[in-house]
Amino acid sequence: MLSQPVLTRTYSRPNWAEVSRSALRHNFHALQEHIGSEVTICSVVKCDAYGHGYAECARVLEEEGGRWFGVTSTDEGVALRECGITARVLIMVGAWRGEEEDVLHYSLTPAITRMEELGTFARAANKLRLHRPVAIHLKIDTGMGRLGLPLEALDAFAEELKRTPELELEGVFSHLASSEVLDDPGTLKQTQRFEQALRLLAKHGLNPPIRHLANSSAAIGRPESRYNFVRPGLAIYGYELPLLHHDGNAAPGTAKLHLQPALQWKTRVIALRDVPAGQALGYGGTYVTREPARIAVIAAGYGDGYSRRHSYPHDGQSGCASNGAAGTARSSVLIRERRAAVLGRVSMDTTLVDVSHIRDCEIGDEVVLIGRSGGEEITAWDVARWSQTLPYEVMCNLSERVLRRYVD
Repeated sequence: MLSQPVLTRTYSRPNWAEVSRSALRHNFHALQEHIGSEVTICSVVKCDAYGHGYAECARVLEEEGGRWFGVTSTDEGVALRECGITARVLIMVGAWRGEEEDVLHYSLTPAITRMEELGTFARAANKLRLHRPVAIHLKIDTGMGRLGLPLEALDAFAEELKRTPELELEGVFSHLASSEVLDDPGTLKQTQRFEQALRLLAKHGLNPPIRHLANSSAAIGRPESRYNFVRPGLAIYGYELPLLHHDGNAAPGTAKLHLQPALQWKTRVIALRDVPAGQALGYGGTYVTREPARIAVIAAGYGDGYSRRHSYPHDGQSGCASNGAAGTARSSVLIRERRAAVLGRVSMDTTLVDVSHIRDCEIGDEVVLIGRSGGEEITAWDVARWSQTLPYEVMCNLSERVLRRYVD
């Protein structure tokens, strides 16, 4: 029997994301300067830091003075501790049942979203024989209808908390559904309900020192929502949601922080094809060339997070010898400082792009999916528009097989 060869090299596909430490630093300090030193930033690093890599992003931000991080779940909080993060960690969605002891063991701060969680955390604290009250943050449902205690439950909550010396109410918070719409009536109602919740708690002698309502958009454009603690996510990674009026028009005069996108996504040309007119391209032959063309195959597909919605023509359009519906946004990539349009359906591992106008294109050329090449740039906003979504989804969808490389 032949023995199995021992691999002595590390292999990877030519598909990677470059994450800029200096951009993370810039964004953190730009945001801190904008909101003021008296307001604490809780950098949201959930979902692998929006695809940027939680361990390195949190390390960089902690070195820059970050004192709090926001995560979705216990496992994300434990992962931060295991990579050496000592700053406070808020589990914003709360812990799942049975995880209470791990939350306390790793000194994580749980959000309380249901009454019964007071008892489960008190029992966990007693079992671990902690010698100090456990700090908790209470989440209030002010109108988003997702998670949190309704205002009607606050009196009962306050009375129960008084009977639970194992716990201490350190913070109270809620989440705005439309923070980027500056004159949204729903946001005004949510803010009023949050203030009402604070007054109700104060009647019971509960005055939590930390109050937070603001995500990235609110932290930037709604000073009244900052209180003394904000939870930016998208802004930390270099993007702002455009601030709007209720009618959908841009809100003039709002601050621009000149944030720097922290991530560039790149791959390479792995094959070139010279094809005649009338050649069908990709699965289903949805695109047929009108004239001879030079086609580059790039090592990126929906298995990497490059959405199938980038396919051209889009599903539902007539694709044969056609450029698709008039006005349809065209997905493209950057090669040698020029744009190359996506053709045919995006596959799991590869995508076809038109390089007929880039005659010097070669196998091995760098391809920019998100980022800059010379004077051309593709942002996560561009990619989101082409795939009919938001930058959040674009960045969070980068799969694990896209290697993260960190640059200064």
